[in-house]
Parts: sequence; structure tokens; C-alpha cells
Amino acid sequence: CRVRFPEVAEAMSTKQVAALLAGADLAMVLHEDRNTPSEALATAELPAGGSLVLVVGPEGGVSPEELAVFAEAGAHPFRLGSSVLRTSTAGTAATAVLLARTGRWS
Repeated sequence: CRVRFPEVAEAMSTKQVAALLAGADLAMVLHEDRNTPSEALATAELPAGGSLVLVVGPEGGVSPEELAVFAEAGAHPFRLGSSVLRTSTAGTAATAVLLARTGRWS
């Protein structure tokens, strides 16, 4: 059995996050705004392997300007569902979804 731990990075600038997103096999931004088209994380098409980078913004969400910079770097907006979670739980919930769906939790 091989144990994998997701890497959690320190707070970064928008530019630093964009650089990280640009190098990912799948770059994701959790986004709660219902007016922004986004895909459900639970049913999204995920790569079979490679690196996944997930951005969880601060309370109040990712700004439209940040979202535009992240999109230029290749990131796509995702949502967890119809409920908006606090930042403290959204990252944990999204990580659990990704670990289970990619088989990295088996």
C-alpha cells in the first residue's frame, strides 16, 4: 500500500498561482458564483494520471480579475454543488472528491 498526501501550498500571489496552474495536467478553481459557468467537480472528466492543481479562494471567493488570470493559465471553474461551503471546508471536501474519483484513495 502506498500512501499519498496531497501537497498544500502556502498562500501565494495571483501570479504565482497562475504559474502553478499553467504546469498542471488539470487546473481547477473552485468558484461559487452561479453567474459564472462552471462544471460540477463530482462529474467532471478527470485525467487518468498527472498533476491536479486545485485553487480554493478566500472567504468571499475568487475575484473576477483573479479568475481571468487563472483562466489564461489554463484553469477551469468548478463547483462542489448547489451549497456554498466555507473556505475551511471547501478545500477538504474538494480534495476528498478528487482523491476518491482518481483512485488515489484506494
